[in-house]
Amino acid sequence: MTIIDRLREMVPDDAQICDVVVGIFWTYVRTQYGVAVSATAHRWVEDPPGAIIPWAGELIGKRVRDVADLYASESLTARSLANAAISASFPASAMTGCEIQGRGQDLLHTFCNKSNDLCHIALIGHFHFADELARLGHVLDIYELDPRCTQGEIPSSQIPQRLPQADIVVMTSSTIITHSTEGILAAARPDAIKMIVGPTVPLHPILWDYGFDAICASLIDDPEQVRFAAAQGGNHKQMVGARKVNFVNPLKAHLFV
Repeated sequence: MTIIDRLREMVPDDAQICDVVVGIFWTYVRTQYGVAVSATAHRWVEDPPGAIIPWAGELIGKRVRDVADLYASESLTARSLANAAISASFPASAMTGCEIQGRGQDLLHTFCNKSNDLCHIALIGHFHFADELARLGHVLDIYELDPRCTQGEIPSSQIPQRLPQADIVVMTSSTIITHSTEGILAAARPDAIKMIVGPTVPLHPILWDYGFDAICASLIDDPEQVRFAAAQGGNHKQMVGARKVNFVNPLKAHLFV
């Protein structure tokens, strides 16, 4: 069962949407249990019939379990909403693991430095720190989930064949929305370090069941500021009110600190 499917089953029956913003970059959802954001995806697998967001204008008061069904939608924008609604149904305080403040890229650099060797790193999705990793001499494979990949990127169709070469697998949290997280984890070597990076990842202990070594996400300290930023088209650099934090599997903590 996928991560999101398991979380859907765990959503409290009475969880409902208290506030929602579908911004150009971020989708924000607040329930009576918590607050979460998800990257707003604007593409879809095929042109979806009808409205991209069902119940637009009527989402306040909707049961999260109903909104969560949009995770099966052809529309990636609707999936973003479903993911944020599901994530907001669980308090971030429920997350377990060794908490390390900072960015995911800082955690990755620490691991590489402690390994005292150049690493073969697979990046799944676009990360702004890719050039820095390449300058340091690490072997870098960049996989693109969009089939219209550009020169130098590896199409995601080659993940099953090529990913086992990587010592470290770093995937964007948007793989949750594209339904590709579990397939990537299955293709990685059992001994590879596996990281998921980005605010879209739900903060829930069940993620450890899937073999992640590090979960690099965001904690929302000021929901109102995050809401305003999302509503006004703010990007990740403008998401005031949220801070980056890493959770590390306790069995692997010595590799990252």
